[in-house]
Amino acid sequence: MAFDLDLSLVDVRAACLDLRKGDIVAGPVNPGSFDLVTARAVLHHVADAEAAIANLVASLRPRGALLLIEPDFLPVSIAEPPEVRAFWDGWLEWSRERGIDYQIGRTLAPRLAALGLEQISGTAETAIYNGGSGWADYCIQTITELRGDLVSFGKLNDPLVEMFLGYCAGPTWWTQTIAFTAVHGCTPAAEQTASANRSARFRI
Repeated sequence: MAFDLDLSLVDVRAACLDLRKGDIVAGPVNPGSFDLVTARAVLHHVADAEAAIANLVASLRPRGALLLIEPDFLPVSIAEPPEVRAFWDGWLEWSRERGIDYQIGRTLAPRLAALGLEQISGTAETAIYNGGSGWADYCIQTITELRGDLVSFGKLNDPLVEMFLGYCAGPTWWTQTIAFTAVHGCTPAAEQTASANRSARFRI
């Protein structure tokens, strides 16, 4: 099953694929029904990521697995040269104001632990790229599209944007931007959940 707010962007159809329109913040999909639930590059755009993750967990069966893959812009905190780091500082301020959490990757493991998941583990992978590469072209396209909003926000200006775009076009400049963070965990077995519920009632 695939679940999204807007199915008009989905161009894949298959007999075994169940496409459903909905909001993961509003509630779980088929609670307690799935062996595996995954979300990729979704939560950093969600206004209430805590509720969304709780709903994803609620859709799992006992011993079900949850896999979350989200970006973390941690590498830009040490970007070189300093003016590139200044660009990313302004970008991150802009993204926070627009409700985009580009630092959510580092919070996934503790979020899953707080929800009672077990066997939590994960990894992060960062692309190393230079100006003129596919990654750099992606940056150029994204920043060009958003440039008006970025500059009008006030934390970036045209010279700083031009400087960054220049680096993105230069093959001698190497950098890292996003640590794509994959974290997974499992819900407890049914007997563990029942035991925990009994203990909670006893304490009350």
